[in-house]
Amino acid sequence: DGAKLQEKGTQPGTAATGEADQYGATRSLLKSSGCKVEEAEKETYGGVTVVPGPQIVLKPSFVSCPGEIGEKFPSPEKVKISARSSLVVEGKGVVIESLDLDGALVIKCEEGASGTVRDLVVKNDGWV
Repeated sequence: DGAKLQEKGTQPGTAATGEADQYGATRSLLKSSGCKVEEAEKETYGGVTVVPGPQIVLKPSFVSCPGEIGEKFPSPEKVKISARSSLVVEGKGVVIESLDLDGALVIKCEEGASGTVRDLVVKNDGWV
């Protein structure tokens, strides 16, 4: 039982914690590159505590290793993602120069195309 494991200080190994850990790893990568990424407050589901967001998915077609983050976010200090946001980025040709996200955003660039996100402000109800 995940809740009992977490009480003992052991990784609970639940679906919720696995997903939250993946989002957390991506947040850490973006923060270490200089992006401003807020952390959501911890929440508890079925006795298991997780940090639910923001939920950021960088598809392998966008970046396949941490070393590519700098190329895809050339001005990380101009990228802000709120704690309640969801971001999905897909496509080799995407570059995010400046973004202020408070809600949900999906960026998808098909193979052979390119696009630059610049001075984009997104504020919506999000997915939750």
